[in-house]
Amino acid sequence: MSSDEIRIRILIRLSRTVLLHFEDATDASILSALSHGAVGRLPARLWAYHYGSNDLMITMLKRVLYVALATILLAFAGVGLQSYLDGVLEPPYDQDAMTLNYERIGNGPDKIVPLHGLTGSLKYWKKGLGAVPDSHSLLLIDLLGFGDSPKPNDAYTLEQHLGAIEKVLRIEGFDSGGSFAVGHSMGAILAIGLVAKHPDWFDGLAVIGLPDYANEDSIRNGFAKLSLWDGLSVDSRFEFICFFHPLYMKEWFRPKNLPQDIFEDARKHTWVSYYNSLDEIVVKTDLRQLSLALGGKRILLIHGENDISAPIENVAALLPSFSNAQLERLAGADHQVYLAAPAKIWSLIDEFRGNGVTSAGP
Repeated sequence: MSSDEIRIRILIRLSRTVLLHFEDATDASILSALSHGAVGRLPARLWAYHYGSNDLMITMLKRVLYVALATILLAFAGVGLQSYLDGVLEPPYDQDAMTLNYERIGNGPDKIVPLHGLTGSLKYWKKGLGAVPDSHSLLLIDLLGFGDSPKPNDAYTLEQHLGAIEKVLRIEGFDSGGSFAVGHSMGAILAIGLVAKHPDWFDGLAVIGLPDYANEDSIRNGFAKLSLWDGLSVDSRFEFICFFHPLYMKEWFRPKNLPQDIFEDARKHTWVSYYNSLDEIVVKTDLRQLSLALGGKRILLIHGENDISAPIENVAALLPSFSNAQLERLAGADHQVYLAAPAKIWSLIDEFRGNGVTSAGP
């Protein structure tokens, strides 16, 4: 028996294993099929020989594709339903029963309260954070509906967010005066509201990337400049997209300017906490009225000149509403200016306050 015949015999045996319904074919019939085509076309030849025609083969392939597509759609539907239920099955907000997740660093009398932005967590402020002086205390908080804090099915109004923060401040004794508030993005709005509501608790505040928009359309148009996906993510008409965030908030979609641990925490929200906070805090809050309520409190506004999410020109236009404000414009910086240069941010805050927290970052 020649080497070619041996090779063909081996292919016949493999064919019987792969084609489960090929038992009735004889070796002679398979050899005949092999003789009409090259070995490279063997699978298609054997399929057509067994099932009778290429049309039937196409039909079978279509069925496989339909089943695969149906399976994918069912998986998406399952994830979407679970995310929807995760939001609506939570109890309403109860300030007495619910306490925000927080972490205190240090026990000194010089108290700082940093507040993260939308989808953030207290880990945001740990990026590049170095040694905290013995004279300092930092109170890092997961805002209501984010991080490891409770995620009630509620409106997430300014009053609810502030009330949840106030409870933690009272527990840790940050309500006795001399504190300093720091906020990024949505947290910047909350910081202004907190200091305006409790001017006796705070000596001043610093806000980073303060978002000031006229309405939801202006937010959507601004984010659309980043990408179509970003534009949809801030449009309440497409809130169902948030149902699927467990699928699309994966490592391969992580923005380059977000560290992995911060991105992982960004998934810890519900569609209710995300869209209601966006609507109630970022869209509906009247920053001009809130800024007037600050009175003479000192405020430092730190903003990247390349911030597309919160355009710096909006903040510059808002500046006259503050009676005691200082604006620091950072060239080349975007909305995540703190993550890019924590040392620079803490340095500006320290200089503004007159003393300091050090940073281990660049």
